[in-house]
Amino acid sequence: MKKSKITFLLVAIIILTTLSVALTFYLRNVKPGENDGEIVVLTIINYGSLKPINNSEEYNVTVQQGSSALSAFSLVADLDLTNYSFGSYVKGVNGYSEELPNYWAFYHYNLQTDEWQYSPYGISNYYLDVNSKIKLQYTG
Repeated sequence: MKKSKITFLLVAIIILTTLSVALTFYLRNVKPGENDGEIVVLTIINYGSLKPINNSEEYNVTVQQGSSALSAFSLVADLDLTNYSFGSYVKGVNGYSEELPNYWAFYHYNLQTDEWQYSPYGISNYYLDVNSKIKLQYTG
C-alpha cells in the first residue's frame, strides 16, 4: 500500500512540474495582445446637417482586438486628419469637411450606462475591445 502512495505522489509531482514548465514557457514567450483575436465593431458615421438625406451609415468592421478606432474608421471612410502630439483630429469624412463652429465628434457606446458617450480620447487613442461600438458624428 505504501508503494502505491509513493507512485501516486511521484506521478502527481511529474504532472505538476510539467504544468508549471508549460505555464512558464507560455508566459515568457507570448506577449500581451499577441494572440488577441479578431473582433467585429459597429462603426457609425452620422453626417448631421452636411448630408440631409441618408445621413447615417453603419458598418460592421472586423479588426484585431486592441486596434484603435482610427483603424476601424479608416476601413470604411476617407478621413481628413490633422495629427498632433496628443493624437489625430478629424477635419473631414468622405469629403464632408467641418464648417466651424461645427465639427466631427467621436463617440463610443458605454455598455454600463447604455448610451452614447462623447469620448475623452481621440480616435487614434481609443482602443477597441469585444462589444465596442463607435461613432463619428457631425455636430451641425
